[in-house]
Amino acid sequence: MAGDGNGDAAAPAEVTDLLARIEMAEPAEVPMLVQLLARTPELQQAQGANALRAARALSVHGGPQMFSIAGELAARAHRDGVPGAGTVFAECADKMNLLSGRPQQFGTVVTTHLGDLVLAPVDGSVDDDSRARMGLPTLDQRRTEIDRRNRELARERAADGGLPPGQRMCRVWRDPPPEFLTAQLAAHPEGCWADGDELTLACRSDAVGLLPGPVIELPMWRVGAEDGNGRSNGTDGSHGDLWALSVRIERLSEAVIGYGFWPLDDGGGLLGGQRGPVPHRFRGPDAPAEVPSHPDNELRGLTQTHTLDSTSLRTRRTITVYLPPNHSPAERLPVLYATDGGMIGPYIRRLDAGVANETVPRFVLVAAHSAPMGGYGNERAMEYLPGFDNDRFDRHQRFFVEELSAWAEQSFGVSDDRSQRGVFGASDGGGHALAVGHMHRDKYGHAMAYSTGMPPNEQMNWNAAEAPFVHLCAGTLEGGFHQATEAWAAWLHFAKSPHDWTERVCGHDLIQWIEELPRAVTRAWG
Repeated sequence: MAGDGNGDAAAPAEVTDLLARIEMAEPAEVPMLVQLLARTPELQQAQGANALRAARALSVHGGPQMFSIAGELAARAHRDGVPGAGTVFAECADKMNLLSGRPQQFGTVVTTHLGDLVLAPVDGSVDDDSRARMGLPTLDQRRTEIDRRNRELARERAADGGLPPGQRMCRVWRDPPPEFLTAQLAAHPEGCWADGDELTLACRSDAVGLLPGPVIELPMWRVGAEDGNGRSNGTDGSHGDLWALSVRIERLSEAVIGYGFWPLDDGGGLLGGQRGPVPHRFRGPDAPAEVPSHPDNELRGLTQTHTLDSTSLRTRRTITVYLPPNHSPAERLPVLYATDGGMIGPYIRRLDAGVANETVPRFVLVAAHSAPMGGYGNERAMEYLPGFDNDRFDRHQRFFVEELSAWAEQSFGVSDDRSQRGVFGASDGGGHALAVGHMHRDKYGHAMAYSTGMPPNEQMNWNAAEAPFVHLCAGTLEGGFHQATEAWAAWLHFAKSPHDWTERVCGHDLIQWIEELPRAVTRAWG
């Protein structure tokens, strides 16, 4: 019998009975009943309203593996003209896209980030007319509603105080008048000030949206716009370019946060897909003191760039080397081998200042550049981290551990004594430093690993008596990187393995790494 918009007669009795039981069951019983429904052969015969009821049950209670069959049932109900079926189909289609790493089509999925509601990426393949036929709002309507709800939540947090469970940072909103922000900008021209545990960032810009990255990745709101979507409604043209964001941060007085005001496109993504510069920095009154730095043209030591032909990598790799003032190969100085040599400049400026004022011991830094961006995926991660591409990882290990050190010892006379050799990296480079320190513990006495994203492996054979001294650092505002690095600190503690663990109030930001490396070098060889 064909569906007629109701469809009760089209479904077999077993399906109808299970649907009724699911809708009346206690919450603890629902998952088991939904599994029974999914295994019922007659489910494929469900039509009309019963197909929609089954689709809802499977999509809500059945887990990701049920999205496909739920989508098929919802599509069948939609063709039968059942109200609401198009929305369920669109939700299932969007969830399947996101689970496979693709943007959603319809824009039904809203996620959360730092407590804000966020529309998951949309691919633009479906227009608003098609959304309307599915019973969905337009994308602009969806974004307006998300923005309205985010403002409500931010006002509630401002009034309630504290932070949501499990969060170290969240948006708050006190509806600051344009006149107040204008006065504050005059007093704080870099666009940042603190009041207790709340940090406000503000600026003027003609952009359609702004993000104060890289640490506080929440979009700013245009001040003076009352239409709820962040766009000026023309009621106050003098303030149409004024933007602000306020966040509550745990231990804000200890924070060091870099920021820049990055323009966004109409869809809320970074303009051109590019992260911007980070020209500004907030440093709380109780934060670690700023580390002295020498400009590039005033270095006391010497920075050199070399190219090394690698047999293992089957290519040439650029190497940046820092030598302390009046270096002589006869000194046999300690040596630190580092990854990401293309980003080593800010480290060198601070290390050189420390060497010059004798707060950092004389040593040599040998920093191999990462693989260039190419068409083969994230080649940097393939080389630095085990488990992505075993061949690439093994070849990079031979290059880094054997070829690079042999070249440095011959070229600069650096020490080959284990206690005078270290390995350093941050982020994926931090994972690399830990892998090298573990796999080649006979060669390196120190592993300086900052903000690694890879927690320790429970099956790892870590011998504390043979292990290098591990120097760990991570920021409380960098999510999984902090969690993974903190897990390493716990692992080393329980293994009674020598280590130092420094936790800073920072994001996944260069500032903490460039300030902590001089301290680690001093800890190792001072």
